[in-house]
Amino acid sequence: MRPTISFALAALLAAGSYTTLAQTEITDPGAKQVCASVKDAEPPAADRPASEQEKALANCSSLDAYFGFDQPADPVKARHCAFAQVDRNDKTALGGRAILMMIYANGKGVPRNFDLALKFACTIGDAPGDAAGRVYQLDRLRKANWAGSNFSVCDHSSGREMYEQCAILEDRFDKPERERKLEALSEAWSPRQKKAFHTFLEEAERYFKVEAGNGVNLQASFAVQEETFLRNNMIASLQQFEGGELPKSSAEDFHQAEAAENAAYHRTQTGDVARWGTLTRESVRRSEEEWHHYVAAWIAFGRQKYPSVTEQAWKAWLDQERLVMFNRFLR
Repeated sequence: MRPTISFALAALLAAGSYTTLAQTEITDPGAKQVCASVKDAEPPAADRPASEQEKALANCSSLDAYFGFDQPADPVKARHCAFAQVDRNDKTALGGRAILMMIYANGKGVPRNFDLALKFACTIGDAPGDAAGRVYQLDRLRKANWAGSNFSVCDHSSGREMYEQCAILEDRFDKPERERKLEALSEAWSPRQKKAFHTFLEEAERYFKVEAGNGVNLQASFAVQEETFLRNNMIASLQQFEGGELPKSSAEDFHQAEAAENAAYHRTQTGDVARWGTLTRESVRRSEEEWHHYVAAWIAFGRQKYPSVTEQAWKAWLDQERLVMFNRFLR
């Protein structure tokens, strides 16, 4: 069951109006009243893990068990793990109380119990609007005798920490689909081509992480979202190349692209402006250094898979791609 994610934070960040608003208590009067109505709700003793199970749950992940990452989804295991996380005061945003809230709201492995779902929602601790929003949503579902199974903590996730964790969760759902696309693209390639491709992918992953953390202004996004953007862009390029649309450029195109990329990078290292949101000259320099390794890896792979494309054509295309990244923060 893939969760839905609120993207309200992106707009707030882009507008420059976001501040950290984490809290441990709900302040909205209406939501507080709903929370007071369920304060005495207690889960059945049979819902909790037996004492002899606690040790085995010391390092468990209720999130992985609930959604079925690297294992079949197991709501019973998720519930036991979530209770264990609450007992040990685990502060994981998408764990413990958040998972128990979803389990009881969605009736996963237990009879649906909105009172318990609300009680856990009231104690998650989150941005004020998100915390109250979940309480109001669950209260509406309770009154409507809702019988669905897709209520998610990420329905209300505009607070920075929760939004980031939900973005990471979204990427975990996307990863298998990306892997299937890459497998389909390379299925008919020769062993030599596949070997070159795997070498390239290793370098690409290094570059994506460095670029997302050092070459992108993260005021309006998170590193995980930028890494996803770069991976998806790479896959789209490969699909285009496999369709016969390969990079082409003249010597003049190459020199112009190279000069433009060099000039943009030079601007980041000189002049009066030395910071662009979360970026600094040093972070951009780290990104640029890794980008050159990425270029070399693309060319080495391209030489094996697309021998008709010249090195100049690869470099011109990659310089143009790099210039787009610079233009995202250079104005």
